[in-house]
Amino acid sequence: MSAQELKKSDRSQGERTVPKKKKTCLRKAFCIATVTVLLLFFGLLGVLSFDAGQRGLIRLADKWSDALSIEQIEGGLQQGLVLDNVRYQSAGIDIRIARTRLQWDFGCLLTGKICVEDLSVHSPTILIDTAQLPPSVAKEEKPSGPTEKLSLPVDIEVKNTALDNLRFRLDQTELTFDGFQTALRLNKASGLTLAPTELKKLTVKTVRQAQTTEKASRTQASKPVDWTALEKSLTPAFLGDIQAVNLPFDIHLPSLSAQDWQYVVQNERGEEWQRITLSSWLFQADATGHALQLQKLAIDSSLGTLNAQGTLQLNGNFAIDLSLTSVLNPLKFQGQEILPKSQADLTLSGALKNTVVLALRTQGAFNAVLNGEVKPAEDKMPFHLDLTASKGQYAFAPTLSPLKINDVSLKLSGDLLDYHAQLVGGAEGMAHIPHTHLELDADGKLYQVNINRLTLAAQGGSATLIGSADWKNGVQWQVQANLNKLNLRSYLPDFPAILSGELINSGSVTDDSWKVNLPTLDLTGVLSGRPLSLQGSVLLSDQTLLKVPALLLNYGDNRIQAKGVLGEASDFALTIQAPNLRGLYGDLSGAVTGNLGIKGKLTAPSLTADMQVQNFHMQDIELAKGTLQADILSEPTVKGRLDFNAVLFRYANSVQLHQFALNISGDEQNHQIMFSSQGEPLAADFKISGIFDRTLQQWKGSLSQVNIDTPIGGIKPNQTVAVAYDNNKTQATVSAHCWQNVDLDLCFPQTFTVGMNGDIPFNLKRLNLNLLNKFIQQETLKGQLRSEGRAVWFSDKPFMLNLALNGDNIAIAQQLDYRTFKLDIPKFTLNADIQNNNLILKSDIHVQNQGRINTDLKLNDLNGARSLDGLFSIERLNLAPANQLFGSDESVEGEIQSRLNLGGNLQKPLLHGNVDFRNLRSKLKSLPFVLTDGAVTLHFDGTHSTLQGHLRTQDSRLNIHGNADWANLADWRSEVRAETENFKLDLPSMGKLRFSANVLAKATPKLLELSGNIDIPWARIKVDTLPENAEAVSEDEVILNGPRKSKDELIKREFASTTKSGMEIRSDLKIKIGNDVNFDAYGFKSHLEGLLSVKQEKGRLGLYGQIDLKNGRYASFGQDLLISKGQVNFTGLASQPMLNIEAIRNPEAMEDSKITAGVKVVGVATNPEITVFSNPSKPQDQALSYLLTGRSLEDAGQAGSGGSVGAALLGMGLAKSGKLVGGIGEVFGIQDLNLGTAGVGDSSKVQVSGNIGKRLQVKYGIGLFDGLAEVTLRYRLLPQLYFQSVSGTNQVFDLLYQFEF
Repeated sequence: MSAQELKKSDRSQGERTVPKKKKTCLRKAFCIATVTVLLLFFGLLGVLSFDAGQRGLIRLADKWSDALSIEQIEGGLQQGLVLDNVRYQSAGIDIRIARTRLQWDFGCLLTGKICVEDLSVHSPTILIDTAQLPPSVAKEEKPSGPTEKLSLPVDIEVKNTALDNLRFRLDQTELTFDGFQTALRLNKASGLTLAPTELKKLTVKTVRQAQTTEKASRTQASKPVDWTALEKSLTPAFLGDIQAVNLPFDIHLPSLSAQDWQYVVQNERGEEWQRITLSSWLFQADATGHALQLQKLAIDSSLGTLNAQGTLQLNGNFAIDLSLTSVLNPLKFQGQEILPKSQADLTLSGALKNTVVLALRTQGAFNAVLNGEVKPAEDKMPFHLDLTASKGQYAFAPTLSPLKINDVSLKLSGDLLDYHAQLVGGAEGMAHIPHTHLELDADGKLYQVNINRLTLAAQGGSATLIGSADWKNGVQWQVQANLNKLNLRSYLPDFPAILSGELINSGSVTDDSWKVNLPTLDLTGVLSGRPLSLQGSVLLSDQTLLKVPALLLNYGDNRIQAKGVLGEASDFALTIQAPNLRGLYGDLSGAVTGNLGIKGKLTAPSLTADMQVQNFHMQDIELAKGTLQADILSEPTVKGRLDFNAVLFRYANSVQLHQFALNISGDEQNHQIMFSSQGEPLAADFKISGIFDRTLQQWKGSLSQVNIDTPIGGIKPNQTVAVAYDNNKTQATVSAHCWQNVDLDLCFPQTFTVGMNGDIPFNLKRLNLNLLNKFIQQETLKGQLRSEGRAVWFSDKPFMLNLALNGDNIAIAQQLDYRTFKLDIPKFTLNADIQNNNLILKSDIHVQNQGRINTDLKLNDLNGARSLDGLFSIERLNLAPANQLFGSDESVEGEIQSRLNLGGNLQKPLLHGNVDFRNLRSKLKSLPFVLTDGAVTLHFDGTHSTLQGHLRTQDSRLNIHGNADWANLADWRSEVRAETENFKLDLPSMGKLRFSANVLAKATPKLLELSGNIDIPWARIKVDTLPENAEAVSEDEVILNGPRKSKDELIKREFASTTKSGMEIRSDLKIKIGNDVNFDAYGFKSHLEGLLSVKQEKGRLGLYGQIDLKNGRYASFGQDLLISKGQVNFTGLASQPMLNIEAIRNPEAMEDSKITAGVKVVGVATNPEITVFSNPSKPQDQALSYLLTGRSLEDAGQAGSGGSVGAALLGMGLAKSGKLVGGIGEVFGIQDLNLGTAGVGDSSKVQVSGNIGKRLQVKYGIGLFDGLAEVTLRYRLLPQLYFQSVSGTNQVFDLLYQFEF
């Protein structure tokens, strides 16, 4: 081998050696990196395998992240990792979670599954303020490819996942969710399966601000629509070239349901505007492969119900089959029905890649059928719709009757960009639209409509309209209308014209210009029986406000002509010759003649006018005679004269001027205004003189010769008032002066300014309260008030006010019925100070030397938070002045003591302190008990208060306690409980009773609930007559401001189910009548026992339960009847109980003790069925004889038979006179004097009995048929031992002892 070859060989070996070293280094680096990654992976896996490692990693994340904080970490993933009080905060986002738990079964990993035993989140709170969120960065949207089915590497199973007490707030919208609990499984074989799940109560509350809609509308209006882009987006077919839609995995939802969901809209004050309640909904669906199946969708809400089911194929022709049924509840607005109850049935069938057939049927508000076809697979989506509606209605406002349509047929065909419409139908309603036939033929695009023909026909007349409208670049329109005897009476009741003629109108509105042009106006017709014509042309625009080449209105003998231009170079003339305007419009009448001319700039016009008005009337305005003459030049300086005079001017019933004159004359350098009027309620005279400096834009003048007559007397200033006005500063200056009245002196002690900034010091030297009496037309107040202060306002700073008001020896006297309530206030002071947007209010009132009322209040940030701070106190305010309202034997005693500290703000006030009612005593006819001692304490603690108190009589006590909460003023709540044992009531003219009670009353803004028990174990009720002050309701009774109620309506009157303020009343009040209750009224005596309840039944509040009559007696048919059976059942109406009463004649007064005779009363109390019966059964005449006489009529020939009936009838008459006879006995000192009958049959007699003193009873009787007299004397020796002597045909002496069982 040569040397050269050796060199080549060495070179080649060297070249091969260098790459070998590089590859070795790369291998080493790769091996080291691989080992490092594996070590990190297995290290992390090792850390995660132990509870301590898991907790350590979470603590490390907590330490590294300032936004994340975790208060406590417990457990591990295998046994359950628990995080307490987790919080994440960033700009605009605040997330808090009270507790979250995650438990993971690592053993499942060996089988290729991820098993989550538990994933639960407790009490999460998510608060988002979008105003504080960082600006979002716009990301370029990349076209996404078709979704492919996922191939899961492992199966996932979550055995339990739960969420509870979620609170989510996004700006003004707040969501609360009670939560859910479920399980799910995700695997390669069956996809996602969710266990049956119920979503618990959910409430969404949003605050709608009044300006939100306006701002949104302005924002939308500022963004013009790109119609070209919209056309382009709507042109391609709906699904395009898509052949199939792939879901990432199959989805199975066997049952997803919810209950009690609500959506509430409130305003800023917390007042509810709208509430939609979703009582329940159910969703069942399945998606397997390309087949979607809606098995069931059922929604039940306050708006109505919705049920749907169907299928959709996601490949092929995309076949669809969907059916939906909905029932809509009546739609109401402010209590008025806008839409009646309606039902809609919708079906969709066909294929999205071919043709979809639509069928809709509605009933209720609209009885209509809609059939159509849509082709989503073709460009622009061609369609054909055919709607027929037999009738329909809609009320646009609660005060308007609805608009009704009938026999409507609408055919709509074309596509999304170009369509043709044909409409035929009728409409009427809204209180002024007569039956009108409508026909329409039109073509349209997204931004344009061409009306080929629109015809309206009503009341023998018609109108035909053709035209077009375009809104692509602003709005442009062209309309030509032809009228043929069109009657406007129903459409415009105040303008009942019949018109024919032609009207052409065009115009446009863009961002920077507008124009409305009427080049042709040629109308003729009849109005109120007179010929009417309107001819000419009119142009209005932003360039020239008004241009009238010629406009002439002829109405009968009246002629009004206008011609000219109003704008920068005005030259306009109006000529009116209207001797009789009656019938032109509404109640307009009178005569108006004259001329009006306007020339020059519209902002500085020259005006000439010569107008006369006579007998003018329009609505509330009347003017007998008026003249206006004016000749005013505005360039180069303002000068001229204006005279307006009026005679007998009246406005409604509030203003009546006999004469009225206004005269303005002069120029800028010297001018004056004279005003004079005579009439009611005000009459005024004044003169204003002044000069105007155009260069300085200042006016200076004076107000003099002022005299104002008012219902409270004359008012005038004490001197001429100097006034100046600076137009550059928009500020007026007024000199010092006073306004004086017989009861008033109001002074402004120094010159003050009024304008954007103002400073007015004032001094009310004297205000006689008699001035207020004149306004209220009562002699109620006496005394004087004095006040001084200062009001200051600025354009850039808050308003300031300082006020001091003082009163001495103020007296109040109010006539109430025949009594006069008088109250003296020896001292009254009120001081108010507003500085720096804060209010300080202090007051001190001394009440007739019986107490004081003090206020020291601070209200900070009047235009913002309006926070409260201060003290309100009442010092020993005695109730003695109230005794003036009661009779001589009535009285009220007690005092009020209070000390309350105020805090919070006006929307959420906080009160701390007590209000005490002490030493309460009363004796009033209106109360069935005498109050010997009482005390009630209200304790306030922020937005919560408690009530504790008692009322005590001589032998009874009633305890009261309760609480209230107003943390949310719109949802306040309160409750009061009253408890007593054996409380004694003395009911005048009725009797006495004792009761025990435990009654609870709860109240919220919408609900008043009553519950509890009332036990009446003992009562003695005795009613001989109605109280002397009771009066029967007259048959012609009329309730003021309400409808007259018939007697039947009064009987059937139910308990009120709502209060006057709209609170619903719910009750569950039980009343137990014990076994020692005696009732004696109008001849009826009985023990009462039973159980009653005041409660709801089928949504109505009523009285329910039963009263049993025991050991009862009833004086009827002249006899003393025994109640053998008695039941009174209440089933709702307290005035209409069901009676089941059986009364029999006393067996001791029966000739045959084996026979029973009586009366049955069965049925409704207002119309019961009364029958006479006997046992054993006898004919009605026999039964009546036994009832009246105690014997049969079979022995009619016996004298005693007729006598028995006569005695019974006599007894019936005497029974009615018992009260009168008793009253006569009391006059002569005889107690319990009674006139009645005794005996049976022939032994019947009339008997008079009475008590002389407490021990001696005397009876005198005389036979009806035998004429024999009998005298009985009974003397009580001991409580149960009597000595009795009977003198008649025989003399009998008895010693009687009475036993009681």
